[in-house]
Amino acid sequence: MSGRLVSISGLIAVVILLVMLNFTTPAGVGPFGVLVFFTTFYVLMLCVSNWVVKIITRMLGKKNGRKTTLYAAVVAFGPIMLLLAQSLGSMSLMTVALTVVFVFLGCLLISKR
Repeated sequence: MSGRLVSISGLIAVVILLVMLNFTTPAGVGPFGVLVFFTTFYVLMLCVSNWVVKIITRMLGKKNGRKTTLYAAVVAFGPIMLLLAQSLGSMSLMTVALTVVFVFLGCLLISKR
């Protein structure tokens, strides 16, 4: 994905999240609103993780390519899983550990590809 497209989609996601958090409640927004919230939060996390992964690959002296975008997509799913666990009330040290293991296995799968 283009750097501008990632930045613009992240900016739009921030605006949507701020509007949702300031003007709605979870009970009042309904199921579609919850879907929009989690989707925009994932887009925001994808934008942030894309920047972080690109900075790390530049510091390591490697080339930015398609794998960096795939790494960013896997890493961005980690906070979503933690947010879902928190909303279900099952957040514990084991949940965090399993999320880290899942993200690590996803990154390992990408590196072996």
